[in-house]
Amino acid sequence: MAVRYFGITEKGNFVDHSDPNPLPNQNILSIVQEKVPTDDLVLLEAAKRKMFEARSKRIRPHLDDKVLASWNGMMLGAIARAYAVLGEENYLTAAERNVAFLRAKLWDPSTKTMYHRWRDGQRDSVQLLDAYTNLLAGVLDLYEATLDPRHLEFSLQLAEAMMARFYDKEHGGFWQSERTAADLILQVKEDYDGAQPSGNSVAALALLKLGVITERTDLKEAGERTIRLFADRLQRFPQAVPQLLLALDYMLEEPRRAVIVGDPKSAAARDLLRTVHSVYQPNKVVLGVAGPVEEFAKTLPLVGGKPVVYLCTGRACQPPTSDREKLRKALR
Repeated sequence: MAVRYFGITEKGNFVDHSDPNPLPNQNILSIVQEKVPTDDLVLLEAAKRKMFEARSKRIRPHLDDKVLASWNGMMLGAIARAYAVLGEENYLTAAERNVAFLRAKLWDPSTKTMYHRWRDGQRDSVQLLDAYTNLLAGVLDLYEATLDPRHLEFSLQLAEAMMARFYDKEHGGFWQSERTAADLILQVKEDYDGAQPSGNSVAALALLKLGVITERTDLKEAGERTIRLFADRLQRFPQAVPQLLLALDYMLEEPRRAVIVGDPKSAAARDLLRTVHSVYQPNKVVLGVAGPVEEFAKTLPLVGGKPVVYLCTGRACQPPTSDREKLRKALR
C-alpha cells in the first residue's frame, strides 16, 4: 500500500542530474495515489507510523526558525494587498499581527532602530537596508489597505530612520549597510533585482509613494535621486532592475490620488476602499484624511455626512462620489 501511495519503485523514482555520479535507486516520497480505498487506510496509517519511527532515530534536519524583518516585510505587503483586493478578514488579521510582532520584537522606538533578525527571544545588532525598505513597503501597503494612521506614522518613522542610516546625501542612493559602519572593507549600493528586489529599488518606489501621501518633498527627492543614480543601469540592462523600472514608471507621471473622506472603519468607507482597490492601477495612491497625510486632503469635505471618494491629480479633483459603480468607471 505504501509503495503505491508514495510512488516507490525498485529502480528509484529520482535521478540527481546535477551529480555526474548520482546515487542509484533513490526514491523521493510524494503522494502519487491520492485516492486510497477505505479498507486500506488503516494499513497506510500503520506504514506512516513505522516510517516516522524509523526516521526519528536519525538526527533531525536543522529547523530554520529565525524571523527576518526583510522577508516579513515582503510577506506583510503581499498579505495586505491580498486583503485590499479580496476583502478576506483573515488576511487583515495576519497582517496586523505580523506588524505588531515586528514592532514589539525588532523595532526600538527610542533609537528608531529596526533590527534584522529575531530568534528565541534575541535579536541581532546588524543593520541592513533591506530590513528597513521591505518593511517600509509592507507597512505602506497595509496603510493603503486600511487607512489606519498608525501605519502611516510607522512608515514615516521607518523612512526617516532609513534615510539617517543608509542614504548617501552627496550622490544619492542607499548603502547596503549603515553609512557609519567601520568594520566593512567595502560599502556597496545594490541595484540587482533578483529573487528578492534590491533595497535601492524598493526604497525608491516606497519613498515616492510616501512622499506623495504625506507631501514630504525630502522623501520624494531621495527616491528620485536614487533612480537617477542608476540611470545607466536602467538604460543598458533594464532586465536586471525590474523593480527599479516600476519606480521609474511611477516617477515619470503625476500619480493619481484616491482620497477617502470619512471614518475608514465604517462599513460605507470600507466598501469604497474595497472598490478603489478593485481596479488595478499601480501608479495610484490611496489615502485618508487622518494622520500625517498631505494638507490638501484634509480640506476635502464629507458630502451629506457620508463617506466619499475624491480622485485627484495635483490640486484638481473629480466630483466626489459614494457610488461604487461610478467610482469603478472613473478609476479605469
